[in-house]
Amino acid sequence: MRVQKVNEHTIRIFISLTELTDRDITMADLFQRSAKTEQLFWELIAQAREEVEFNLDQPFWIQATVASNDEFVITIMKQEEQNEGSNKEKVARKSNKGRVTELVYVFTDFEDVLGAVGRLPEFNQLRSGLFLFESEYYLVLNRMGTGKKRLLTEAILDEYGEIVATTGVFLSEHGKVIIPLKAVQTLNASFKKPS
Repeated sequence: MRVQKVNEHTIRIFISLTELTDRDITMADLFQRSAKTEQLFWELIAQAREEVEFNLDQPFWIQATVASNDEFVITIMKQEEQNEGSNKEKVARKSNKGRVTELVYVFTDFEDVLGAVGRLPEFNQLRSGLFLFESEYYLVLNRMGTGKKRLLTEAILDEYGEIVATTGVFLSEHGKVIIPLKAVQTLNASFKKPS
């Protein structure tokens, strides 16, 4: 395991598949939130604090990616702008431009998925997919833009599900594809309650 400090706000932690196996953590575990992965995360933060003086004292983003067949990179970025009262951990995907492009939410049952998407505002460019992985439903959202509608969307999704550090690519390879494209629109069209 090695820690690389990119700048005052960002570090990268490289961890091998062998090191994960030694801790009884699978590749699937790494892309989900669990007691084991949270414990690993805080161990990594403690190591980063010692090695590169990186203190996690504000909200942050996490991105887990596969670097090679035997290595993962966990990138941790402090949020520079802090909204009042929002001291909650955020887990999200970032593109090379540093803008969040993909959000993935997990739901324990299908009713929660329907409840959430039924309340979402409309987006012109929204891309969405629905997947089943290990008996849970994953909603992948892209192209939501920024602004109030996006914040409202995140607040609604947080009520019904939980944001997770996985990707649509991982889910399409390891999970079952339920609705590959336009999941939000398809679900709303198919399960709209009569008014």
